[in-house]
Amino acid sequence: MEISENQNALQIWKNFELNIIYAGFARTGREWEAENVCSPFSRLYFILKGEGLVRRGEGALRLQEGRIYLIPAGMSFGYSCENFMEQLFFHVNVNGQNGMDFFRSCTAILERDAEKGRTEEALGLFRSERAADAFRLKGLIWEELACFAEASGMQMPLWQNCSGLIRHFFSLAQNPVSASNHIKNLARQLHVSESTLSKRFRAETGMTPGSYLNRLVLDRACRMLLSEDDSIAAVAERLGFSDQFYFTKYFRRQMNMTPSAYRRLMRRG
Repeated sequence: MEISENQNALQIWKNFELNIIYAGFARTGREWEAENVCSPFSRLYFILKGEGLVRRGEGALRLQEGRIYLIPAGMSFGYSCENFMEQLFFHVNVNGQNGMDFFRSCTAILERDAEKGRTEEALGLFRSERAADAFRLKGLIWEELACFAEASGMQMPLWQNCSGLIRHFFSLAQNPVSASNHIKNLARQLHVSESTLSKRFRAETGMTPGSYLNRLVLDRACRMLLSEDDSIAAVAERLGFSDQFYFTKYFRRQMNMTPSAYRRLMRRG
């Protein structure tokens, strides 16, 4: 028996997972409006009818019927609807071994024409209560994300081929994600100096360990505020902050709004 393998594909399947955090079908009007939105997840929109508008800085992009859009994780934007729009939306993370969303490095909103019947197919699968259709819908989402990644020319991130030391650092930093995780302590667990860890991490990932740890905490905080109903104090405690006051101060500094204001804003869709 002869067996051929594709180690690259196996490695990608092993290192990336698709998490669908929230999904919904919305008929919206002028009430669909917000500014300064920044999500820890990527937003996938299937526009079935009508139009919406997404703004970034001085530019604006119309969300048009029959098209599919992807707003990458970590992007700041505003949105509105002048009249009427029907949309099927998914809040998704394509997380790698380092806990970061694959599309976070993308600097533009991605768009493409939907294949004939694609939006209706997605909506039909979404409305089904069959387990098999839920599997099919996840496969459809994977396919759309693959098309966006290919069309935008996105490449595997630097950390994909990181050394064992840095992969171990990723693991320690995520288990658990906590504001109490500091480079010095993690370096001690890895049996290297803080200086060595910092230099290796920057060389292999293009970012500092401190900025990476901060991003993990902020993304986890945002997801907890959206997907759970715990009090702000409980979220602060689970993330390793000494109390709610320091967590709120940290969050406001990073997001320019309080945790409670962020929760209200983001739960509007």
